[in-house]
Amino acid sequence: MRDVLIVETSNLDILTDYFTGRYTAYLDYIKYPDEPVTDKKRFVLEVLGKLDPFVSNMESELLSIYVDKYRTHKPFMFYANNLAQQAVINSLNKKLNRLVKDIKRPQIIFKCQSTGLLSHNVIATQ
Repeated sequence: MRDVLIVETSNLDILTDYFTGRYTAYLDYIKYPDEPVTDKKRFVLEVLGKLDPFVSNMESELLSIYVDKYRTHKPFMFYANNLAQQAVINSLNKKLNRLVKDIKRPQIIFKCQSTGLLSHNVIATQ
């Protein structure tokens, strides 16, 4: 039995991986830009393509807040010193979530063979 399963990657997961540098590290790890574009690589390139231009226009203070927030998992309220700064952070959060919500999540092949009471699952990325 073979089914295609969409990996549920929430906006929070995507933003965490982006601001902690995991996507850039992944591209550095695979090293070769001419490597075939797998579904995972396409996903990472699409995330970077949508977020890099937006984040490059952020003030350095705000960028530092986002990097620290996603590394430490502190709530945004921890960083907002006043209502104006809280409003800016809320606005940026909405824009960031809008940017990543339509990115097609990577697919994986899910193969399940049942043998009596045991079941063997093999997951391979495309």
